[in-house]
Amino acid sequence: MTTLLLLPLALAASPDAGVLLSRPVQVSAARLEVLNREQRAVYTGRAKAVRDTTTLTCDVITVEYGADREVRRILARGHVEAVDGDRWARGDEADYDNLTGTLVVRGRPEARQGKREVQGELVTIVTGTDRVVVDKARTKVDDARAPARDGGAAEGPQRIVIDADRLVLDEQRSRADWTGHVVARRGETTITTPRLTALYDEGGTITHVEARGGVEATEKDRWAAGQRGDYDVQTGVLVVTGQPQARQGTSRMKGSKVTFFSGSDFIEVENATTVIEVRQKPGAKP
Repeated sequence: MTTLLLLPLALAASPDAGVLLSRPVQVSAARLEVLNREQRAVYTGRAKAVRDTTTLTCDVITVEYGADREVRRILARGHVEAVDGDRWARGDEADYDNLTGTLVVRGRPEARQGKREVQGELVTIVTGTDRVVVDKARTKVDDARAPARDGGAAEGPQRIVIDADRLVLDEQRSRADWTGHVVARRGETTITTPRLTALYDEGGTITHVEARGGVEATEKDRWAAGQRGDYDVQTGVLVVTGQPQARQGTSRMKGSKVTFFSGSDFIEVENATTVIEVRQKPGAKP
């Protein structure tokens, strides 16, 4: 029969089914059809495969194996759901390459690792690693708390939404990396950058966010940009360095460091040079 997701896959079926047992796997389904000439076995109806901490459920599981009876590929179709520890993935179909240990979930896939919820076009999980890769990812996570506004008390958790071409979640290193057209939104603050890295604690709460390769932040009439950005999620403070610039209303500023305070009307610029634009009234002579 079969197994899937984050562990070396193998085939396990009853001896009278003509398929040899190569690894311990428990599989159940309403119906089993073994096609020896085609070197595949099909499990239909409430199909479920369990191996150690990994569980895969779906409507139909098809196992493709070689002449040596070793599993080459496993296909899951219809209401696919895979669980391994705090990692979870769901989609319309999944394809597991047993030679490389790679699971790819397609068809409106969703994934979750700890507190992070992700949607995308493809979800890829590699056997024996703590990594989840999502193409065209949309990530949703609640931060620890929102920053205090106008001297008041700190607010409750706020939802952070991050869109990117690609997301790599690395549980072992407690980090997440978004690359390619990254757009992060938290309240009224929007950060765009080619690369965004989030560090999180043992509880899965994001503690620090780094933007590299150019960063731009906007909130209402405020704007800041530079080569690097460091964002403290708990305080809502973004520090921009690397030839930083800022704008607030009609004032444009340059300096060595720009500090952008989310949820306030305040920008701090070190070693600042400021240009204040004067808007002429309609019909006035220059």
